[in-house]
Amino acid sequence: MREVTIMLLVTAPTGNVGNEVAKLLVERRPFPFRLAAHTPERVRKLHGDDVDIVPFDYKDRSTWGPALEGVDQVFLIFPYPQPIKVHTWMKPFVNELATRDIKHLVFVDVPGSDHVKIVPHYQVERHIEEVGIPHTFLRCTYFMQNLCRGISTHGVDIVEHQELFIPAGDGRMTIIDSRDVAEVVLKIFEDPEPHKNKGYTLSGPDNLDMHGVAEILSEALDREIRYTNPSFIKFWWRLMRRGVAMDVIAFMTIVYTLTQQGSNAQESAELERLLGRPARSMQVFSEQEKWRWETRTWT
Repeated sequence: MREVTIMLLVTAPTGNVGNEVAKLLVERRPFPFRLAAHTPERVRKLHGDDVDIVPFDYKDRSTWGPALEGVDQVFLIFPYPQPIKVHTWMKPFVNELATRDIKHLVFVDVPGSDHVKIVPHYQVERHIEEVGIPHTFLRCTYFMQNLCRGISTHGVDIVEHQELFIPAGDGRMTIIDSRDVAEVVLKIFEDPEPHKNKGYTLSGPDNLDMHGVAEILSEALDREIRYTNPSFIKFWWRLMRRGVAMDVIAFMTIVYTLTQQGSNAQESAELERLLGRPARSMQVFSEQEKWRWETRTWT
């Protein structure tokens, strides 16, 4: 392992993986880091006042320079990906990174981003390769944390209606814990050379449909959680009435459509290999995190 003398920029420090990466950095302080936040006050509440937090917005390029000052490694997330944002947000930001001395970039995206051209992440991956930034792509399956994310509101349905209100049909998913992904991210930044210009598909140990997820949640919460498998129209209507943003609804629609079609069941041993230990199961996650549903404390 090389001597660590880096400054790491973390984008999306309130997201599924970014939040867990930030937690590990705050806890371990392995090297200097900065959190690039769309909502700095929220990030301070999550991670403390003694953390280097700067305002950051892909739409506001005046925030890019201060965020990148002195940075030589970047943890990159594409929030709520849409094709237009590839060209208005991600490619311009990657171009900015290419003008700086970035030693390594970790980009968290989705399975298939190496070859499925309709996935917005595909174009971002190819652009990172084209500009020549040393990188690692982590193509992650469905995060367990989505079931208790404030932005998805799935937890609200679980608590208020005792239902898993997700239009995924009978499709299966290899569900992954974002805490495990965050551990991998830190391992890569601590010793990037073995992972330079590589891509890994990361999946959890369980290949489940939503009926199976509901059974595990029922056991952990000690009450029946029903998987209701709504139509997309019912799904959109409830979430819109709840005030969920349209770009969030659109992204979830893509994810659950792919799940219905059987395209989210990728299995890989890479996560456990990179962790050097077994990955967390859905059962372990639901037992450890059941307090979130009990107290309505969303991630």
